[in-house]
Amino acid sequence: MAVRAAFAALLLLAGCAGGPLGEAPPLAPAAVEAGAVAGAGGERLALSVWEPAGAPRAVVLAVHGFGDYGPSTFAGPAEFWAGRGFLVYAYDQRGFGRNASRGRWPGAEALIADFRAVAAALRARHPGLPLFVVGHSMGGAVALAGLAEGGGTDGLILAAPAAQGGAMLPLPWRAAAWAGALLFPETRWTGEGIVTIRASDNDAALIALGRDPLYLGRPSSRELFGLVRLMDRAVAAAPRLSLDSLTLYGERDEVAERDAVLALHEALGGEKALILYPEGWHLLFRDLQRERVWRDAAEWMEARS
Repeated sequence: MAVRAAFAALLLLAGCAGGPLGEAPPLAPAAVEAGAVAGAGGERLALSVWEPAGAPRAVVLAVHGFGDYGPSTFAGPAEFWAGRGFLVYAYDQRGFGRNASRGRWPGAEALIADFRAVAAALRARHPGLPLFVVGHSMGGAVALAGLAEGGGTDGLILAAPAAQGGAMLPLPWRAAAWAGALLFPETRWTGEGIVTIRASDNDAALIALGRDPLYLGRPSSRELFGLVRLMDRAVAAAPRLSLDSLTLYGERDEVAERDAVLALHEALGGEKALILYPEGWHLLFRDLQRERVWRDAAEWMEARS
């Protein structure tokens, strides 16, 4: 029963899972081109851009969660933010979405290194503009770990971040994740017969996500263990953060554990703010009240740009 409960809990977090830890690719000068940006080691990563009608007031780098990809998560909010004067970039993380590496899990180190390379490329491309980062779920953990190691950004928004690492992860869960990765690393889990979760109150969005051939669902044992390692990195990084941050969390979230998210928020360094949505779920940017979330994020960035 303990192992069953452990896998159930980890499957709840699969929507923000990361890959296994591995060697970080060497950093190389990143370049932005049509439809792509160079990640760490020159890895080509698919890129989407939303431009405002006039001169941009600031740049936004949007980082998606596990299984998803840039425009799938951020098309709606990016159009909204562009309408408020922001220049928005959303890249597909290595191993996801439109990338040639889709379905090959790169490891937490590679994901973090890619984020740092892309952020540096955008800062170099737009030296006179503030740069904000918005990370959803796994993307929040990746961005937090990357920014704590240093980076020239002006603010971080964490939306339903993957936060159940460190002391917030009970030992049986950690042991189950380790055992699964060791014994059957490539087995993929649906959660059927173990746990049933709801990620949003937007049925149309959930149906579209389930039909999207680029969306990666069913996490493997290797990826579940990678989630644990990535969340450990994010939790350890939180006190070292030295910039303004905003945490967004839906009170109906069945994926990101409430106490873990609030503990992560409390541990963050720098000036921080928290917005709780009583009717919010895990897919905050897709929920029925999504425009309220888009607006709150825009107003927070506007106040700092």
